[in-house]
Amino acid sequence: MQLKEGIHGADRVWFVAIAIAALCLLGGAPAAHANGGKTIATASGVDLNKPNRGSLYDSNFYSGFSAAFYAAQFNEGDRISIKTVAKDGVTPPCQILFMPGTDDTNVSSTSPIENPVSTTRHGSVDGQRWVATDTGVYVLAMTNADIFLSGPAQCLDAPSGSPFTFTVKVSHEGGESSSKQSGGSGNGGGGVGSSGGTRVVKPGQSLWVIAQSVVGRASIAQIAFQVRRLWRLNSARIGTGDPDLIYAGQELRLK
Repeated sequence: MQLKEGIHGADRVWFVAIAIAALCLLGGAPAAHANGGKTIATASGVDLNKPNRGSLYDSNFYSGFSAAFYAAQFNEGDRISIKTVAKDGVTPPCQILFMPGTDDTNVSSTSPIENPVSTTRHGSVDGQRWVATDTGVYVLAMTNADIFLSGPAQCLDAPSGSPFTFTVKVSHEGGESSSKQSGGSGNGGGGVGSSGGTRVVKPGQSLWVIAQSVVGRASIAQIAFQVRRLWRLNSARIGTGDPDLIYAGQELRLK
């Protein structure tokens, strides 16, 4: 009789284990990859307008930085905002939004990214906004690889293994006033919105000079990212095959 009870007890443990596994497969319990992928190939999908959770994998990104990867579909002109919250007293990770086509074989510090139009940080809360310049599946890297290098938005101290949550909100193209507000820099008409979305190259100007006038006061890294974005938008119409060679009188797209 005791042996029979022992067998039944083991059976119960076995059935519970099977039930838990079945719930995971059917979506009744959180999947392990909900924390983000260790690689781009295993990146988690993003639930829009809902909290997503994650933690950074240790030293899995370029140059030994840590990251967790997610993927999201955006359309050209989408206005994207991400708010990330870490535990009290913990530095939240930065968000890098890599352009469609980025994968584990080509991701690096020089991979094309969307340049954020604004970045803010208050303690353990971080926020960034973008305007999508392409349509496709973007790679979102939550990481302590810092593109700002210094200042209040710095995230080099974001630890691996520490949990955080983030919410992604998207408004689709059509809100022109919102676009102007996010793109304005108070630099005397250098922003995207104030120029109607195009710019005629003046004698002596380079893409670097034009990019700097678009973003206003910014770090060298941010201006470099803007130069690459402008080149992607205009390489065909520039026609030189060289982002360092543009001509006066050419009309360039800014968005």
